[in-house]
Amino acid sequence: MLVTEIIGNLGADATIKQFSGQNYISFSVAHTESYTNAQGQKQERTTWISCLKYGESAVINYLKKGTRVFVRGDLSAKIYDANGTPQVGLNCRVKELQLLGGNRPTEQQTENREPAPAPAYQQPEAQFSDNGSDDLPF
Repeated sequence: MLVTEIIGNLGADATIKQFSGQNYISFSVAHTESYTNAQGQKQERTTWISCLKYGESAVINYLKKGTRVFVRGDLSAKIYDANGTPQVGLNCRVKELQLLGGNRPTEQQTENREPAPAPAYQQPEAQFSDNGSDDLPF
């Protein structure tokens, strides 16, 4: 198996399933990368990875559609037939899962976002003076 690290967003809410009497969490992660093609046009390529995580199930309450996650685990590929067209599916058996907080902003949200205000300087409340005395014991 190939160990991989993935950062992406959930495509749907995670579900709990069972196999051989053992519960696992099932979810899909979309990893999108941006690049510029030979004609200078910005392009995006999204790869979907089906993930399953055995063990703890409390985290499922946080695995909602759009949630940004970091996943580390064993990657495998499965070739299957979809309406006469060969397809490759990527699967990850998750060893480590971290929530990265927040959903991925849409393009419209980033275009309309106002810049954050600059922090205001505040004068310290206490004024320190050096009267020449030194309280250090050495």
